[in-house]
Amino acid sequence: MKKYSFLFLAMMSVFCGCSDDDNLKDVGGGTTTEGPSVEISSINGDEGSAVYATSATFNLKANGVESYAYQVAEGEKKDSPAGEVIYAGATGEDGSGINALKDGDNSVTIYGLEGNKTYTVFFAFKADKEYVLKSQVITTPAYTRRITVIDTKPYSIKVHVEVPENTYYKFSFGRRDMYQAQKDQFGLTDGDYVSYGELYKGPKTINLVDGEYLEENPDEGDMAIQVLPGYPNVILVAECDEEGNVLCEYDFGDGGEGELLKSTRSVTPPLEDGYTEVCSDEGATFNGIYAKQYVYGGSTLIEGKISIETVKITERSATFALVPDESVVKYAVNAMSQEEYDYYVTLCGERGMPTFMLTGSDMYTDPLEMSTHPDYLPFEKGKKYKLIVVGTYTDDYSVQSIQIVDFTPLESTKPEAKLEITSKVDPDHSPWMVWFNIKAPGKDCSYIKYLMNYMKEWAPMLNSGTTKEVLMQSYGQYVKEADVIDAINSDAGYDISFTSWENTESMMLVASFNDDEKMAVYEGTSSSLPEQDKARVESSLFDDLKGDWTATYHAKWSDYTGEYDKDVSFKVTLAGEPDQGPSSFNSGKDYDALFNYFKESALKEGQSDSEAASYAGTKVAELFEDYKSEATRYAGKYRGQNRLVGLGFDMAHEYKSSWDLFCYLDYSAYDTEELFFDYGPKLFFEISKDANGKDKMELVTDESRIAPVSAWQMYDVYLRGYNSANYNNAPTGSFPVTVSEDKNTITIGGIEADGTMCYPSPVYYTMGNYYTFVTQTTSPIKLTKGWSEPTTTAKASKLAVNNGKKAGAVRKGNRFMRTSLPWTKNGVLPLMPKATIKSSVLLKENVQKKASEQHSKMLKKR
Repeated sequence: MKKYSFLFLAMMSVFCGCSDDDNLKDVGGGTTTEGPSVEISSINGDEGSAVYATSATFNLKANGVESYAYQVAEGEKKDSPAGEVIYAGATGEDGSGINALKDGDNSVTIYGLEGNKTYTVFFAFKADKEYVLKSQVITTPAYTRRITVIDTKPYSIKVHVEVPENTYYKFSFGRRDMYQAQKDQFGLTDGDYVSYGELYKGPKTINLVDGEYLEENPDEGDMAIQVLPGYPNVILVAECDEEGNVLCEYDFGDGGEGELLKSTRSVTPPLEDGYTEVCSDEGATFNGIYAKQYVYGGSTLIEGKISIETVKITERSATFALVPDESVVKYAVNAMSQEEYDYYVTLCGERGMPTFMLTGSDMYTDPLEMSTHPDYLPFEKGKKYKLIVVGTYTDDYSVQSIQIVDFTPLESTKPEAKLEITSKVDPDHSPWMVWFNIKAPGKDCSYIKYLMNYMKEWAPMLNSGTTKEVLMQSYGQYVKEADVIDAINSDAGYDISFTSWENTESMMLVASFNDDEKMAVYEGTSSSLPEQDKARVESSLFDDLKGDWTATYHAKWSDYTGEYDKDVSFKVTLAGEPDQGPSSFNSGKDYDALFNYFKESALKEGQSDSEAASYAGTKVAELFEDYKSEATRYAGKYRGQNRLVGLGFDMAHEYKSSWDLFCYLDYSAYDTEELFFDYGPKLFFEISKDANGKDKMELVTDESRIAPVSAWQMYDVYLRGYNSANYNNAPTGSFPVTVSEDKNTITIGGIEADGTMCYPSPVYYTMGNYYTFVTQTTSPIKLTKGWSEPTTTAKASKLAVNNGKKAGAVRKGNRFMRTSLPWTKNGVLPLMPKATIKSSVLLKENVQKKASEQHSKMLKKR
C-alpha cells in the first residue's frame, strides 16, 4: 500500500500584485535556497471563504521561482515526497499539472476535495534545477447542500448526497437533454423522473462512471451511465419511503385521472451554479427532501482556432469557408435559427452546447466551403440565424471550443429568373414518355427545382388548398448540373423527359433561382401520345373463351381473423371489354343518388331549387355520355391490343366494375377515363401467335404498360410472382397461360426465379419500390368453364379502406410523391450539394427519438 493517497487535480491560476523577497524553507528533506521565495496563505472557514467542502484556494506570493506542482494527501501528513516525485506525478499528457509562477501574488484552486475532511497539500517549487517543498494542512467544512459535486472528469463525475442517516431517497442521473425531452414529449415531472432512479439510504458519495451502472446487479431494463466531456447532465434527489415511493403529490384537476392541471415543463430560471432545492414543475409538490443539480462532464473550453469566412448569403442559403488550425483534431458545423438555439440552451445550457453539437453532428478535419440547405434550414426574411462551429483539440473531446456567427438572409433586389416551359413530342413517338422544354429567356437561371406528375394527381393536391410553392418546398427535386443549367440558359433550352402513361396529360412545375436564390415557380403541361393498336391477331379464342369461369388455386394470407393456407375459388368473367353500362340512364336508385349529389352541390353554391335541378340533370347526362364514349373506346383498345379481360378476379378485394365506380358516390375521379384505369380486380390475357402460327396466350402484368389489377381503393394493386425462396425477388412480366383442347380449362402458370416457380399474386406498394403481398399464390391458377359455387375469396381485409372517405382527397395520393428523375446522357442528376451544413432539425429529431427509446426502457423498468 502506498504511504500517501494523492489526488492530481485541475488548477486555475490568476496572477496579480507583487511581493518582497523571502527565504524558502525546505520541508521534509528539500533544499534551502537563498534568494527565491514563496509565501503560502489560505483562509479556512465556511462556504463564504476560500475553503469549501470540495475545493480550497491558496495564494502563492512568489519571487524568483520558475514553476510549481503539488500533490494532495488525505489526513494530516508530516513527511513530504521529494520534489522530483511531485513533479513526475503532476506531469500529464499535456503537462497541465506543472504551472509557471510569476513574481507577486498567484492564486491556485484545488478541486476534488470532500467535505468535513483534513488534507495535506504538498507544494514543490522549482528554481533552476533545485526543488523547494512546502506544505499546508486544511480542513474542509461539512456539506451544506443536498447534492455537492466533488469532482468532474471527462468520463466520470463524483458527487455527494447529504441527507439524515435514516432517510430513504431516490437518486437519478441522466442526460439533461433527455430529461427535458421527457418533460416535453411525455409530460413527466421531476417526481416521475426521479422515481425511476436508484434507492439509497443516508449520506452517500457516488462515483458516476461512463458505461457503468448505478445498480449493483443491473438487468435488461437498466440503463448504463453516460458521462461525456462537457456534456450536460442532471442529478435529482427526492425523499421516499423504504419501498421507494417518492413523497410527491400531483394535482390532476379531474379527480386524479388524466393530465396534470397545468403544463409540466420545467421553467427553472437560470441558476447561478445549476443547483436548486425548489421544484418548478406545476402540478407536482414534494413532501420531503428534493434537490436538483445540473452538472457537466469534465472538459476545458478554449478560444476557437477555426477560421470562419462568410462567402455568400442569399435568400435561401448561407455559405462559409472553414479552415481549422493544425491543433484542431475534428470539428462540427451546424446552423439554426435564434429561436432554435434558445430552445437547445434550455436542454443543455450554454456550457453544454459544444458537446451537444459534437454528439449529434458530422465531424470534419479538412478545410471546407459549406452551405446551409433550404430543405434543412428554410430561411424566413428578417429572421436571425446562427452558424455554430465546435472544435475538439484532443482525441477524447475533453478540450473544446465553440464559435458562433450570427447572420440574416439576404433580401434580393434582383429580378427573378423567368422560365418558359413548353410541350414537346417524344422523338421516338413512344406513348410511354412525355417531354418538356425548359428555357430561361434572360439567361439568368442559377439552378432549378422541379415537380412533375399527371394532371389527375395534381388536381386533388391543388384543390385541397395546398399551394404550388409549398409543394415545391416539400417535394421538389434539385437540378444543379452545369450542363443542364447551361442548356436552360441557351436559346434552344433544355429538353427533359419522364416516363408516362399513354395519352395522359402531365404538368411540370419548375422553380427558378437567380443569383441571389430568389425563387419563382412556373408551370407547363404536356401530353403523351396515344397507344397505337398492335398488329391484329385473328383467333377463335377471342370468342370461345368469353363467359363465366371458376378460378381455383392455393393461397396463403392473413387478416384480422387469423392466418390461412388453403384452396380458394371465385367467379371470373372473361370479356372483350369493360362494363358498357346501361343503354340509357335517367331513372332508378343510382340515377337519383347522382342527381341529388349534384343538385345539393349547386344549392350550396347559391342556385335556386329549379336552377340546381336543371344543373344536376344536365351534369348527369353529360357524364353518362362521356362514360358511354369511353366504354366504347376501351372496348376497341382491348381488341386493338389483342386482349381479353378477366373481370372480378377477386385475389385482393371486392370487385367494382367501371360502371359501379361511376355510380359510387364515395369514389371520385379526375375524369371519366380514369374509371377504366381504376376498376377491378381485373386481369389481362393477351393472345398472339407462336413461331408455328399456333395460338399463344399470356397473362400480361407489365406495370408500365398494363393497367393495374385495381386502383380504386387506397392502394394500386399489381401482380408479381410470389417467390417463396426469395421474398424480395418477385418477378413480373408475362405469365404463361395454357388452354385445353376443349377450351374448357385455362391454366395460368408461373415464372421461374431462384429455382422456384413464382405464381401471380397481388401486391401493393407502400413506399417507393417496397411491395407487400395481399395474398401469396403457391400453385397454378386453374380456370374451369362455368360457375355454380358460392363465392369463397382469398382477399386480405387489411387492404380494404374506409369507403366513407372521399376518394378524390386521399385516393392514390402516394403516386404524387413519386416524382420521377429525368433521363440525362450522364445518368441521374445530382440532387444535393456535397458539403451541406446540417440544421438543428436533425438534432431535435435525434433527441426526440432517443427520448422515446429511453421512455420505453423506463416504463419496462417500473
